[in-house]
Amino acid sequence: MFKIKFDTNKQKKKSIISPEDLLPKTVENTRGELMKFDPQKIIESLIEETDLDNENAKIVSLNVLRRLGGLGLEFIAAPHLRELVCAELTSQGLHEYRNKYTRLGIPIYDVAKMLKKQNGTTFSNLLTAQVIEQYVHLDRLSEDATYIIEQISDYAKGLKDDEKNLILNSMENALKLYNEKKKKHLV
Repeated sequence: MFKIKFDTNKQKKKSIISPEDLLPKTVENTRGELMKFDPQKIIESLIEETDLDNENAKIVSLNVLRRLGGLGLEFIAAPHLRELVCAELTSQGLHEYRNKYTRLGIPIYDVAKMLKKQNGTTFSNLLTAQVIEQYVHLDRLSEDATYIIEQISDYAKGLKDDEKNLILNSMENALKLYNEKKKKHLV
């Protein structure tokens, strides 16, 4: 990284800013723990979670750091950081890696709506069904997807009919969407 030096006759050489000064000081991980922000962890997580090669992981990370530097944040939550990395993966056309790196979940707005309309089905199973649907849709191409779909189907068999149907229908919807995209050569 670079260092900007400021030099005047009245002052000794003094570093006014370094790239590290522009980055968040703290990151909150998904367990709620506050940790020192470490840019290297972006590269490491990209390689570990997506199998992206080292060179591309560095490029993606550097671009994310540039963006972060311009945001002026003292603190960032891990999901926010992950969103920035996913946006950079998308901007570089690395969609397969973006799908592997994305966080599965539900927008706050949708969770609030679900809480108001539980209709007898347990809230946790509604959330589970949504996450499963997203997973199957995004990860259908991976080697593990078939195994995981079988595991989810086996798990669902032990649930009450309405809960089982909710989860199985979510998987079915995701697979249907995937197959439609495949026919149109979108995946």
